[in-house]
Amino acid sequence: MSSTIADGVLAATHKLVQQAMTGQWQDVPKTVQERRELLDNLSASASPQDRQWLGALQQAMAESDAAVAKIAPADFVTQGTVAGGVVDTPNAAAVDSMMELLRQSR
Repeated sequence: MSSTIADGVLAATHKLVQQAMTGQWQDVPKTVQERRELLDNLSASASPQDRQWLGALQQAMAESDAAVAKIAPADFVTQGTVAGGVVDTPNAAAVDSMMELLRQSR
């Protein structure tokens, strides 16, 4: 597995946290998309031994996406920037979890 790509996923996550903490919501969709592309590249080059580690990283990203959706300003979420497809999740359970978080935050 390419540690450079994995490092890139972690760096994009750090950048996303910084953007959220400083209210730079207009930059969040691009960072989320960059992180998703890095993870997709990582998935494409993963060996069978890496699948468990990769699954954990995907789960963490889904949880991060849900957290971003929860803390994003209401008008940002309703515009669809976070909840409408830019921040997607890898499975139905994660989607259900994100939707529940969004309902609770209103």
